[in-house]
Amino acid sequence: MKFITHLLIIAAIATISISRAEAQNCGAVQNLTGGQQSQIGAIQVAIDTALHHQDLYHIDSLSEVLKSVYSNQGGLPDASETYYTLVSNTNWLSLQNSILLERALIAADSSVYANLWRTAKGLNPPLYQPHSIFLRTSAETAAGLLKIASRESDLVRKALYENWATSALDSLATMQLPNGAFPFPDLRTYGDPFFTTIIQNFLNSCGTDSVNVLQNGWITDDKGSGEFKFDAGVIANTYADAYTYTGNLNYKNIAISIADYLKPLKFNVNYNYNTFVSLGVTRAFEFTADSSYLTTAINNIRYAAYPGQLLNGRWVDGHNANSRYHNLIIQNITNTIQHLPLNNIFATTIDSMMYRAVKNLVDYSYTCSSATGYRWLIKAYTLNASVINTTLKDSITALLGQYVNQSAINGKYLDVPTIGEYMELLDVLLDVKKNIFSQETQMQVNPNPTSNVTNINLQLPAADVLTLSLYNTSGVLLKTIDLRQKPKGMYNYQLDLTELKNGLYLILLRTTEGTITRKIIKTE
Repeated sequence: MKFITHLLIIAAIATISISRAEAQNCGAVQNLTGGQQSQIGAIQVAIDTALHHQDLYHIDSLSEVLKSVYSNQGGLPDASETYYTLVSNTNWLSLQNSILLERALIAADSSVYANLWRTAKGLNPPLYQPHSIFLRTSAETAAGLLKIASRESDLVRKALYENWATSALDSLATMQLPNGAFPFPDLRTYGDPFFTTIIQNFLNSCGTDSVNVLQNGWITDDKGSGEFKFDAGVIANTYADAYTYTGNLNYKNIAISIADYLKPLKFNVNYNYNTFVSLGVTRAFEFTADSSYLTTAINNIRYAAYPGQLLNGRWVDGHNANSRYHNLIIQNITNTIQHLPLNNIFATTIDSMMYRAVKNLVDYSYTCSSATGYRWLIKAYTLNASVINTTLKDSITALLGQYVNQSAINGKYLDVPTIGEYMELLDVLLDVKKNIFSQETQMQVNPNPTSNVTNINLQLPAADVLTLSLYNTSGVLLKTIDLRQKPKGMYNYQLDLTELKNGLYLILLRTTEGTITRKIIKTE
């Protein structure tokens, strides 16, 4: 009955005309009237009910009404964004220069990275106040350190970065809750301007149970609200990366346990939160090949992220229209799209959603200059041509060069996770072969060229975790051939290229020792 009542309310306001801008305005901020806010609140309650019941028809129809109520305020950010004019140089930094850049970055704040294990306990530097920082902060930094370390030619630095990262990851692991999630700090103590009100309202909603929810400065139960999705998705992604770089099976198991926490959660009215679910469960799919994880990821995007997107590519509400959260959505769903089956009923819709989201932020960056960092650009660059066409890909390429060169000049938008992902991308694109293996690891590909099937022969001189993947020359992951712990020995894989177009491809082997790539040519 409650759901029907909300539908009647919405039907009464559905006559409001749709008049929202298709272009993103520089410096504009969403400004809603009291009437709009009241109507939006009623619609969101109804959408939340539809999301809970996974009722796609009502999710879509209610979302269209929601967009009409926002009118020309839809897609505008909820706060003023800071713009920064980028340099004109579009040439990408080489791997060697990227290494020099990361060294300067880390040296400028080395004590923070050396004490990253403390940040993994929620201790905020430089004073390391307790319960004062998100746990995801340490996770992303640790993953960045591991990616940097694997490309670092100085073996002393390499070992140091790995130690900082693994110490933080081991420390963070002790914070995991029994259900697989991670707690959230009680930031009210520090008068946080954003979270203080949110936390207080949440605790009020818990009533007498708030004494159980808040434990020793940590919120340990989000009561099914989905507030833990953000941290859980980021941390799952971190431990998945950490496993591929270290071979630590505990890291792999942590990533899967987080995915198991995320998998049954109901959809959330905050669009970007659902994309953190898609990220976390997709990483579990990569480890297990369990299609139920991938189905969950796809459904979270289609049911609970896509319906809020406007035709211009922005999300309708001010929070997700903010460039910061818009780019997080792009980052989070890239992995899922790379595994999206062509015959999936939502494939075309999700691909179109991603194209519009990327194009909007690219256009916005060129028109208004920069209002965000560039990790989203790195992710977007790896998408297949069926999602990102050549024209948009060229714009991404040039814009990424501008961002990287801006970072090299004054450190703008530079952080450890970003430079780590940039160096990881360069590994694929530049056909990097690393000579840092402590033992001889061999990989042969034969026949090469081939018109259909080729054989990949590997020799592992010691037990290791390996990732064997096929990429195109744009860095797009086409197939994960193997990803698991392997004992010492010889391994043979048959790779079928029949359905691929003629041209050059890259086979990439990554172990904890380093990375090897081999070029392979597909012919008629």
